[in-house]
Amino acid sequence: MISGMLLLVTFIGLIVYCMKGGNLLVGFIATSILWCIIGWVPLHIVVTDIFQTSVENYGKTIAIIVFGAWFGRMLVDTGIAGYIIKKTVELAGDKPLITTLLLSIVCALIFTSAFGVGSVMAIGMIVLPILFSLGIDKKTALGAYLLAVSGGMYLNIAYVSQFFAVFKNVKYNDQYIQFAVIATIVHVAVMVAFILYNYSRAQKGGRARAWAASPAPEGKVSKNLRWDCMLVPFLPIIMVSFFKWQPIPSFLLGIFLGLLLTGNMGSYSLAVEKIQKTLYDGIADSGLLIGMLYSVNIFQAAAKQVSPILQNMLGGVIPTTPVVLLIAICALAPLALFRGPLMIWGSGIALVSILQAMGVFSEMFLFALFLIPPVAIVAGACPTQSWTMWGLSYAKLEPKQYIKTNLPWAWVILIIVEIVAYVMIGNV
Repeated sequence: MISGMLLLVTFIGLIVYCMKGGNLLVGFIATSILWCIIGWVPLHIVVTDIFQTSVENYGKTIAIIVFGAWFGRMLVDTGIAGYIIKKTVELAGDKPLITTLLLSIVCALIFTSAFGVGSVMAIGMIVLPILFSLGIDKKTALGAYLLAVSGGMYLNIAYVSQFFAVFKNVKYNDQYIQFAVIATIVHVAVMVAFILYNYSRAQKGGRARAWAASPAPEGKVSKNLRWDCMLVPFLPIIMVSFFKWQPIPSFLLGIFLGLLLTGNMGSYSLAVEKIQKTLYDGIADSGLLIGMLYSVNIFQAAAKQVSPILQNMLGGVIPTTPVVLLIAICALAPLALFRGPLMIWGSGIALVSILQAMGVFSEMFLFALFLIPPVAIVAGACPTQSWTMWGLSYAKLEPKQYIKTNLPWAWVILIIVEIVAYVMIGNV
């Protein structure tokens, strides 16, 4: 009983620490050590299973994340992303609403493969000045862009692979891809409704105006490329989905084909320079994320060792019926904000570990439930997301205004996609 109470106290402390913006890597490792002490975990298990084996076993997923971030950097640095955006703007003409809708949909498609905070920021520095100059108010422009970024995550191999650290037996297979396609369509449909609603309100209120904004990075928009380079962002998904390739060779094919089609393979020295730069930037973009994910593995390994104590303490409190748990997560979705207990890459990893230890729910069901809040709520409405903090600073928008604007729509996305996930993959 004493051990259980101490575990609960540290669990609550972790939630508070995460919600106040504490460093996740430090928080997870510190709590792991405390849980090992409280649970009287033998030292040889701590130093081998918890701090060594748990990290070693995550090597495959880290490789996918690195190559995904490298691919995203290639799309930005070669000008492919900017070229696609340029052609989209040309297609829309001088119609602000049509331009906003098309740009948002195109960005969602780009981020089905592009990965990393650097890619989000770099593409945002192209898209946001365009929207501002068209008179789209800042909260709508930034909100639409970040909803577009999150909309691509369901299909993004590098992003989804992060969850394999927690759900070891889940695969990026045909069944998951079918769900992800529907989830993306739902997400984009709500995003379109968000744009139409906010644009209409701005027009009626007479708030539409052009804003001063920093120009897009030189060379990222105006560069003329071959038309077929627009297919490169979708190459990894095509190779994995239709040709059953593994993610890393799919990303490599996309990287080198992107360099080839943009003229960056014209000489040996140029090719080497571009390869080195994009790889270096991609690793830099994902470095902190990788550290955090390693700490998540360590924490989960520690949680497994003390899970019998937690199960005895909370077994009668946590719902044991899948439908009840689904309803609870849909109703309490805002608890994913500020790295709260429904955000798996925050204090939510402790809740997931407890649910896994209970042995009541299938791994696929828990994966289906906890995949959605980080995408819909956190990436789409939470100011603690790294690229969101950049976006708020760039647009000079208050976090409270951003949450007020985006959260209702993100909540709708979560409810619909959670139900779809439960039906399509949660019952397996």
